[in-house]
Amino acid sequence: MLSNKIKVNSKVQEALENNKSIVALESTLISHGLPYPENINVAKESIKAVEDSGSVAATIGIINGDIIIGLDDNEIEILATSKIVEKVSLHNIALSLFHKHNAATTVATTINIASKVGIKIFSTGGIGGVHLGSEHNSDISADLTELNRNRMFVISSGAKSILDLEKTFETLETYGIPRISYKSDYMPGFWYDETIYAVDQNFINVDDIANYLRLVEETNHNSSVLIFNKVPKKYSIEKNLIENWINKSIEKAKLNHIRGKDLTPFLITEINALSKNKTLEANTALIINNALLAGKISKKFNS
Repeated sequence: MLSNKIKVNSKVQEALENNKSIVALESTLISHGLPYPENINVAKESIKAVEDSGSVAATIGIINGDIIIGLDDNEIEILATSKIVEKVSLHNIALSLFHKHNAATTVATTINIASKVGIKIFSTGGIGGVHLGSEHNSDISADLTELNRNRMFVISSGAKSILDLEKTFETLETYGIPRISYKSDYMPGFWYDETIYAVDQNFINVDDIANYLRLVEETNHNSSVLIFNKVPKKYSIEKNLIENWINKSIEKAKLNHIRGKDLTPFLITEINALSKNKTLEANTALIINNALLAGKISKKFNS
């Protein structure tokens, strides 16, 4: 990635130069993950949650072909309201830069960019993973690859519920990615609070997580660490309801020949309609909740 294509806002730059706590945030949720105006509200509330914890928020996106680390309100508005916003992963980011597009960064791309400038902690809603039916089409998110080859401390509510959670969980282990959790013995199911997959360690306080992450850094562990934070109890949805909505939405996607990068936003929109906005409410709550935890961990990690 060319350094002259990366623009770091002054607040983030000052934090980098003075080793202050920083949390990277992705922008796909702004342009593709949430409807307007919830996308703007969640983006701003996530930034506020990070800042309330005493850390600096660095939302990453692409504006007119420039990588921006620390999107301002106007740039967030552009990604939230523009009719054409690319969704970029590692395979197409250079094309967006070449064509001077506006683009939103996925988990994989955000991790890649953040690691290049020295940001160590990243917060998102849910990571990508192994898709249902991957044995037929090899559809596996680049998020897993970037988690494998970058050391980033990632706070999420597990993998998105629409994925093959068992295969995703096992692939994380194969890649040597520690799967730890905050106040839970199991990986969360994104919209629901717990799966049946036991994490490597349940930490019950932020201090212990920060101390563990320092040890990871000292031992030069090469992959990322996943820190699971389950959806707030008030917004957790029953697993059987989620699975029913997912199955109906997948069938509709098949009928409409929707696949690839268009599949995830389609399924999320369909499931939200079936849930009468319950999944949207859960999604917004967990994103902001993860940002707050990430900010607290970052602050402790750097203290």
